[in-house]
Amino acid sequence: MMGFAYAFFTRLGRRAVFAGAITFALITALWIAIRQGRQAAEASYAIRRADARIRALQTAKDTRHDVETASPAQRERRLARWMRD
Repeated sequence: MMGFAYAFFTRLGRRAVFAGAITFALITALWIAIRQGRQAAEASYAIRRADARIRALQTAKDTRHDVETASPAQRERRLARWMRD
């Protein structure tokens, strides 16, 4: 009887260790995938935000250049149109 109980618990222990190792491996893989996905999303967001800032700065530069090079009559006309809209 003791031999049977020893064999049963030994096999059960090995199975538990095996199941624990597989569970640990799956949890670790899931954690790594989530972490890499989060980092990729943050990098993508930073790139989109930088691109938007560059576009805004370029638009401001173009507008400033247009205003500085326009004649006073053109500026008055644009201002009047802007005030109507």
